[in-house]
Amino acid sequence: MSTATAQSVKKTPQKLTWLNIVGYGSGDLANNIGWRMMSMFLATYYIYMGIDPVTTANIFLFARFFQAVVYLLAGNYADRVKPNKNGKFRRLVVAFGVPMMVAICLMYTIPADAEMGIKVAWAIVTYLLYQLLGALGGVPYGALLGAMTQDQNERQRLSSARMVGGALFGLIVTFTLAPAINNVKDQAALAKLMLPIVCIFCLVGALIYVFLYKTTIEQIDVPAQPKVSFVDTLKAIFTNPALLILCFATGFYLIATCVGSIGPIIAKEVLANGADAGTLALITTLVTLINASIGVIASPFGPVIARHLGKKGGWYLGCALGILGGVMFIFVTNVWLSLVGLALNAIGAQFCGNYVWGMEGDTVEYYEWKTGKRTDGAAMAGLSFFRQMFGALTSWLGPAILAFTGYKSGMNVAQDPTVAENLRLAAGLVPLIGFVISAAIMFFYPVTEEKFKQIKAELAERRTQA
Repeated sequence: MSTATAQSVKKTPQKLTWLNIVGYGSGDLANNIGWRMMSMFLATYYIYMGIDPVTTANIFLFARFFQAVVYLLAGNYADRVKPNKNGKFRRLVVAFGVPMMVAICLMYTIPADAEMGIKVAWAIVTYLLYQLLGALGGVPYGALLGAMTQDQNERQRLSSARMVGGALFGLIVTFTLAPAINNVKDQAALAKLMLPIVCIFCLVGALIYVFLYKTTIEQIDVPAQPKVSFVDTLKAIFTNPALLILCFATGFYLIATCVGSIGPIIAKEVLANGADAGTLALITTLVTLINASIGVIASPFGPVIARHLGKKGGWYLGCALGILGGVMFIFVTNVWLSLVGLALNAIGAQFCGNYVWGMEGDTVEYYEWKTGKRTDGAAMAGLSFFRQMFGALTSWLGPAILAFTGYKSGMNVAQDPTVAENLRLAAGLVPLIGFVISAAIMFFYPVTEEKFKQIKAELAERRTQA
């Protein structure tokens, strides 16, 4: 096997400091300003602005497929970019992340009194712009983890840090938007509520990207590679079995999170159906809090669980909790126990998510071990592509569930009594199926902890010989 393209590591790579880890984790806090505002509120915002659930679902489906293709191109672009004294991946994160914040603001500027065709067009254009910039910045952010360290424990800390960073923003929106969104009386008031808060969040997000740039390091040197074509990127993705297994297992656990996008509606129509305004606000806040805070609670346990069960074992644990949560939500009608079911679902997804990014880094070494080629950008693009493809289905499923159960769009519209029962069944069953399939796929993932030790040792020997 040729060693010409083997990766070389600096002779004395430094241990990551807490500031390096916090700086990397803060990047996902900024990323989640867009992700959380989309996954937690955008479907509700579109529907409350009068766009029907089927149209909303189709907008999400088309936009996420669009971003999936952009991720492949972004991965090829990231592998082509040459590093300089300011690094490679972190400068790309800032270059695309700051404009993305502007795009997020634009998503929440649909004119309340416009004709429906204008509202739909506005939603499509602004959402596509966000997806474009998000892909171009997301690939280098994910690849940055592998460029910072090869140490397994440090990679898991970085992976957990990004999950905490993302969850922190969820906590913030829980106590700002969630309590108010179901008490807004008309579309003009909804627009007045959303836009100022979103703009403030986006300004903070832009500053966080600068903080990431200043506090992270890139210390894994990759020698000049032959020019990487788009076909080379596709080959690096589809000839890496470890990466493909991770991609599909990730996709099905993401499907299990589909109810998060319609959380405020589930709170109103299922858990607090017929309740007074105060109870509705409390339940809506709790549902949003569950989706938002679980990352802060569960992510610190990721490295501990990985040390005892391995990353695959941690994944299985997450799926088991998610399955239990789905069963509880379907069959237990008590409001508070139903909330426990939703919490178990969210914890299960978070446990799986804890290991995605560390495992993605492992698949890069796995592919280099098998072929002698290192393609950080291609691996991240592949994972991101499949995440977006499944994310498109996930984004579509939330509004589609509403349409399937007979939910009527608009604000303060009386719903058929069967909607609550149908929503409960769908919101429990769809995540349950997603977790079952994800666990079954993960069974075939080849890079266990022991296998990675072997891979790492053999790569080090090759580099020494080179």
